[in-house]
Amino acid sequence: MNNEHSTLMEAIQSSGYKAAIVVAGGGSGATHALLSHPGASRFILEVQIPYSPRARFDYLGETLGHACSEDAAKTLAGRAFERASIFCLTDESRPPILGVSCTAALKTNRERKGKDRAYICIKARKKQVVQDVIFDPDKSRAEQEEHLTAELFKTLANFLGIDLK
Repeated sequence: MNNEHSTLMEAIQSSGYKAAIVVAGGGSGATHALLSHPGASRFILEVQIPYSPRARFDYLGETLGHACSEDAAKTLAGRAFERASIFCLTDESRPPILGVSCTAALKTNRERKGKDRAYICIKARKKQVVQDVIFDPDKSRAEQEEHLTAELFKTLANFLGIDLK
């Protein structure tokens, strides 16, 4: 991990927020980076990776129309926010909470309709942002995951008011 990356992880973890994070189809690179930085529990309440349709149904209690869409990202972030709320009910400090989701359709070895893409959603009590990401189809899956990790951190930093300079 480079110094810039480490500084960003520290800023996110020191933001005062607590987050439940859910990723599906891509985004595990970002969760790995967050969990690998010392002090991850200052920010992360839980990380879920409901990868298959059945796992997503279990996590949400409903079936998503399209697993990689803006609506899916919003639905997943809403559920993550609910879970973060539950986890913080007995926390006397009442930290601000986030539901963070990422749903992605990265390079695959089967035919796919549509572009390689992702949607990131961050939900707080009074604010929600959604970011879409389109990937270069000539890049490898690993390169797309790396790009997605950078976009997720950029979106999170902007949401939290962290200066990326």
